[in-house]
Amino acid sequence: MKSPSSIGRRIISAFSAFQQRDYEGACIHLFPAIDKTAKRRRPKEGVGERIRQFIADQEAIISVVATGNYMVRNYVDGIGFPDAIYKFGRTSIAHEGELDRRLEFTDTGTIMIGEVWSLPSSYIPAMCVAVMAANENERETISATGSIEILGEKWEVNDLWGAEDKLNSAIALKFKL
Repeated sequence: MKSPSSIGRRIISAFSAFQQRDYEGACIHLFPAIDKTAKRRRPKEGVGERIRQFIADQEAIISVVATGNYMVRNYVDGIGFPDAIYKFGRTSIAHEGELDRRLEFTDTGTIMIGEVWSLPSSYIPAMCVAVMAANENERETISATGSIEILGEKWEVNDLWGAEDKLNSAIALKFKL
């Protein structure tokens, strides 16, 4: 097996921090992997636009992996999920070294959106899966083993790389889209 690129190394580090319930640390590793993947997808776009668009592209995968439900294009006070993740997560991590107080990941399993976007911690591994599944990352790999269940189907972690079309087809079938 070839050694993982920076994307694979960041994903492994994000999963490791997540397992230790260090959600901010997981995001510190996750956001560079999102950015590099988004740059592969939209190399001519500015950083903010390409990250927001990538998250929007992957929002169905993220919501289904995180919650088991299809939740896309929802806005609260004019802010959608891609904007919140970029503005309160990625930008704050990149410039301040910490999550903005308006974004939090909790173990309650509930979503509360208003002045604060309070999301279940499951959104972190879901965003990792979205990065892995991106078509642009089909040649990536990690040295870890294990599996994740998505819509009742067991996926080996390295089978998720580049599986965006397969996941979106499964989502479309399940939710009759």
